[in-house]
Amino acid sequence: MVRPRRDQDLQPLVVLLRSVYRADGYPANWPNDPIRWLAGARTIGAWTFEHHGDLVGHLALTRPDPDRAWPQWQQASQQPCERLAVMRRLFVAPDSSRNGLASQLIEAAERAAAEHGLHLVLDVADHNRAAIEFWRTHGWREVGQATLPPGDEGRGLRLLLFVA
Repeated sequence: MVRPRRDQDLQPLVVLLRSVYRADGYPANWPNDPIRWLAGARTIGAWTFEHHGDLVGHLALTRPDPDRAWPQWQQASQQPCERLAVMRRLFVAPDSSRNGLASQLIEAAERAAAEHGLHLVLDVADHNRAAIEFWRTHGWREVGQATLPPGDEGRGLRLLLFVA
């Protein structure tokens, strides 16, 4: 079942994220502080998928970071940055993928965005072909590209930008 993320979920989610990283290479760069990376500073809401007491999925909805408020999002959505919400940190346990868990997490975020009158956007590393196909299949539209410079977590990334 999908439920709001709690503070005590963060450590088990890091363990889950590590398994996703090993299996799928997400995130592209392992964060120096994975709890801080998951918790985020600009979070509107975050959800987990819990199955028989185990956390098997996660998704966060955030305000755009000031250095990642891509103008292509604003142009394509015809919304100012203040009206955007970014889908982030979506991951599902490798042995639970393709079971509709991600879609249920996305629905929770979509409801929250609608309640706040926000337009959904996201970015995906251009090498993550499975994620790109997932978002396209779910009706998201690619609106441009951007480059994320190398940070504390490693190499820079080329990103594909999407709007709902």
